[in-house]
Amino acid sequence: MKLLGNRPESFNDHVQAIGATYAITGQLRADDHRVRLTIQLLEPRSGQLLWSERYDRPMEDILTLQDSLTESVINVLAGCYGTLATLGRKASRHKAPGNLQSYDCYLLAVEQHNRFSQEGNVEAIKLFKRSLELEPTRARAWSELAYAYAVQACSGFDSDLDTALDNWGAALEQALRLDPTDPAAYTCLGDLRACRGDMPGAAEAHARAYQYGRNHADTLALLAGAKALITGDPEEAVSLIDRALYLNPLGPPWYFGMRARILYVVGRDRECLSALDRSSQESPSTLIFKAMAHARLGEAMQAADSARRLKAEFPLSSVERFVSGYPVTNPRALDAMRDGARLAMID
Repeated sequence: MKLLGNRPESFNDHVQAIGATYAITGQLRADDHRVRLTIQLLEPRSGQLLWSERYDRPMEDILTLQDSLTESVINVLAGCYGTLATLGRKASRHKAPGNLQSYDCYLLAVEQHNRFSQEGNVEAIKLFKRSLELEPTRARAWSELAYAYAVQACSGFDSDLDTALDNWGAALEQALRLDPTDPAAYTCLGDLRACRGDMPGAAEAHARAYQYGRNHADTLALLAGAKALITGDPEEAVSLIDRALYLNPLGPPWYFGMRARILYVVGRDRECLSALDRSSQESPSTLIFKAMAHARLGEAMQAADSARRLKAEFPLSSVERFVSGYPVTNPRALDAMRDGARLAMID
């Protein structure tokens, strides 16, 4: 980060001098009770305003407030669907396929992956592999590829669960070899270890993920799901996913899919359904949790409709495949899912 000074007439000169692609400016107003901060993201060459946000917070310990605002801005700008990644993705879409660089392929792969559809997941794996062909040391592409294989495993997109697990593990091995501090890779490793029955190893990997990513919204969202469905206290998972959404209120639809799963486990079915309305509508897990939540609320027609769509659109997907491939090992979550499956008449 470069400190550019606070004289308005010198700002553009400073930005041009360091060759910045983007510049962040801010205006701060404060009184005895509140702090009001306006932050803008600009493209220096064109002067175009790309993003703007206002933060209005009560005055508290100034260092705590500074850390809170810094964490929020970083997550909004730099998350998997942050402002900078979104800008890069838009630019990548305008390039001819033959001109795509490794990072272009990575950004487009993340977009496809976050659809959580069968078609999107297949395309994501293809694009992640292409990104890694062009730049084999891109550690985050390896960890995201591992997540694509994880989605393949739990969603029933491929009948061969063992191969999906093997591919998942191979991609993670590369990710952690290249970046031993990647919190996403450790979260994904914990999930894989749980799939293989190593619960102490799963807990250890999830603890490492939190160690390296405690202020990273994407990591907190993933860990929230792990705490609710794999091992931990589901009530604590609610706090984690809420903090992820606080740090990154522009979070992608999968944040809400994760929140829905957690709310279902703790018995907040109506809120679960509201979250599902904001999650990926192409994902079989959305239909699974809709069917179960409606069934527990006694809404038989809505539950039956979701169950019919699941069978027609995702014939290999089921509650049991989700349980084994996610995996769902937390006793409270397992009981909730099997009870919901029984009520919704899906297996």
